[in-house]
Amino acid sequence: MKVYVEAYGCTQNYGEARLMQEALLGSGHTITTAEADADAHVLVTCTVVETTERKMARRMAELAVYQKPFVVAGCMAAAQRDRVQSIVPRAKLLPPRKWPQIVELLGAGTACGDRAAEVESTAFGWRDAIVPIAQGCAGRCTYCITRVARGRVASYGIDSIVGQVRGHVERGVREIKLTGQDTAAYGLDTGTNLAALLRAIAEIPGEFRVRVGMADPLTVYPIQEELVAAYASDKLFKFLHLPVQSGDDAILESMRRQYTVSEFEEIVRRFRRTFPEITLSTDAIVGFPGESEEQFEATMELVRRVRPDIVNVTRFSPREGTPAATMPGRIVGWKVKERSRRLTRLRFQIAREMNERFIGREATVLVTEPGKPGTVLARTPEYRQVVLREPAAIGEFFRVKIDDARPTDLSGHLLTNGLYTAVQIHAGSPVV
Repeated sequence: MKVYVEAYGCTQNYGEARLMQEALLGSGHTITTAEADADAHVLVTCTVVETTERKMARRMAELAVYQKPFVVAGCMAAAQRDRVQSIVPRAKLLPPRKWPQIVELLGAGTACGDRAAEVESTAFGWRDAIVPIAQGCAGRCTYCITRVARGRVASYGIDSIVGQVRGHVERGVREIKLTGQDTAAYGLDTGTNLAALLRAIAEIPGEFRVRVGMADPLTVYPIQEELVAAYASDKLFKFLHLPVQSGDDAILESMRRQYTVSEFEEIVRRFRRTFPEITLSTDAIVGFPGESEEQFEATMELVRRVRPDIVNVTRFSPREGTPAATMPGRIVGWKVKERSRRLTRLRFQIAREMNERFIGREATVLVTEPGKPGTVLARTPEYRQVVLREPAAIGEFFRVKIDDARPTDLSGHLLTNGLYTAVQIHAGSPVV
C-alpha cells in the first residue's frame, strides 16, 4: 500500500507517527505525502483542548471521503473512542500505547515483505530524531484528558533508548529530541530516573545535541539536584520546559498539580544558578474555574518575577470526562480572552527583553532546519532559535554573531570561517 500519515499535537505524537512510518516502510508499504494518492490513511490525533478536537473531527471527515482504509491513532483513539466512531464508523482505532500494531491493522506488505524492520530515519528526509522515552504521567490533573489517553507511567528501557539514539547519531543526525507526556516521570516505574538516562545518552560518542521535552515540576522537584548535574554535559541543550500553569497555590490545588508556586521557583533558581543563560519555557492556563482577578494577577506577577523566555498561554477548555469540566465558577468567555491577551502581551514583552541581551554576542550554533525562503534556522547551546540568511549546511556547527532580536527568535550572520569542527567544539569554544 501507499500510506498517507498525518500527525498533530505534541512532539510525542510526531515521534510515534515517525515510528509508524518506519514500521510500515519496513513491512513493504510505501509512504506518500499526497493524501489523494494514498491507498490508506493514518491520522494521529490530539485532543488537548476543544478547538483541537474540532479540528481533528474535520480532518477525519475530510479523509473519510476517500473511502480508503483509515486508522485513527493518537489520543482521541484512546480517550474519545465513541466520538471517533460517530464521525468515521469504519475507522480502526490505534491508541498511543498500541502504535506498533499499525502494520497489523493495515496488513503486511507482499512485494517487499522480507525487508528489514529497522529503517533509517534519514530515508524520510528528517534532519532530527524524535525519541519517545515513556508513555503516561504521574499527575492527576483535573483538567487533563491526555492522561486518560496515555495512562500511568510506562518507561522504555535505558538500553533501548540509548541504542536508538546511538543509531541516529551514527547515521549523522545531530539533533535528538527526547519526548514524553512528562519526561521527568521517566523511570518512576522501573527504579531509575531521567538524570540517569541523560548521563547514559551523554556517554554516546559523537557530536550531537539533546533537547529534553516537557518536565513537570511535580516530578522534577524530587530529582532536581541530580538533574541539574546531568544537564552539565555539553551534549544537552540548556533548555527547560517546566509548566507552572498558575501563579496561585489555591488554583494549583484545584488543578491538582501537586506542587506549589514556591517549589516551581526553587527549581528555576537551582537551574539558573548553574546555567544562568538557560532557556526557560513554561505554560499557563487562564480562566480555570473559580479563578479570581487576584489569582490571575498572581500568575502575571509570577511571570514578571521569574521572567521565562517562553510562556505558552492556554485558555481553559473543559474536557468531557475530566473533573474540571463540571467544576463551579466557570469564567465567562470574554473575560478569559481578555486575561489571555494581557498575559500574552506581558509574555512577548519579557521575551523581547530577554532576547535583546544577546545582540552583539557570538555563539556556536547547530543548524537544524530550513526556514522561510532564503533562510536557515539554527539553535544556540540554550536552544534559542537563530535565523540565518546565508547558506549553511543543516546538521553542522557554525560560529555566528547575533545582530537582532525579536520575542520569538534571534537573527545573525556567519563569522568568517565559521564552520566548527568537533575538535574546536571540545576545545571550549565560547557560547552565548
